[in-house]
Amino acid sequence: MEGAPIDYLRWYYETNVWKRLCYRGVRTLKLPLDMWNYQELIFENDVHWILETGTRHGGSALFFADLLAAGAREGRVVSVDVTNEALHPLASAHPKIRLLLGDSAAPETVNMVRRLIPADRSHAMLLILDSDHAAAHVLGELNALVPLLRQGDYLIVEDTIVNGHPVRPDFGPGPLEAIDAYLSQNPGRLAHDTARESKFGCTFAYRGYYKVRG
Repeated sequence: MEGAPIDYLRWYYETNVWKRLCYRGVRTLKLPLDMWNYQELIFENDVHWILETGTRHGGSALFFADLLAAGAREGRVVSVDVTNEALHPLASAHPKIRLLLGDSAAPETVNMVRRLIPADRSHAMLLILDSDHAAAHVLGELNALVPLLRQGDYLIVEDTIVNGHPVRPDFGPGPLEAIDAYLSQNPGRLAHDTARESKFGCTFAYRGYYKVRG
């Protein structure tokens, strides 16, 4: 990202507009350009299952669940967080959403995910990492959850823009550093989808869009 797109991204983030973004009245904490990108890739890649880490208010889970319902998808949204104290009732009541409490990188949580998303599923899955953004935790999520993916599935790592990429230079190692570590340790597993990532000029998931090779 450079020029006007990066200026817009800084403005959108640093003025906290993202904290006031809502979907159907539920706080969503996203960049709208990413949300539009997500709905496109869901339909273009025949995604029926979505695994999200970081539920918070449930706005994004609700958005994804509505997309699955509108497309008559067979699967559901599985959303993981350590607490649901901020969860909106619309998200908790949606029939396409399954909520899990726990550390998204912990073995017991992964086992719960395995019970909700069948290994013999016949359609693609989208994994979105958007919980604790510390590099060590994101790397733990990648090591724990990417093995659930198979060829044709999709991975998005959000908020790679922190730690000075270009916002929050004070953050410390975050999602982008975790991705770099994972890719160096697992060469050939993921393919960076630069075309999808750059479609709208800026993203909260800078260098965070990946197709699973196998």
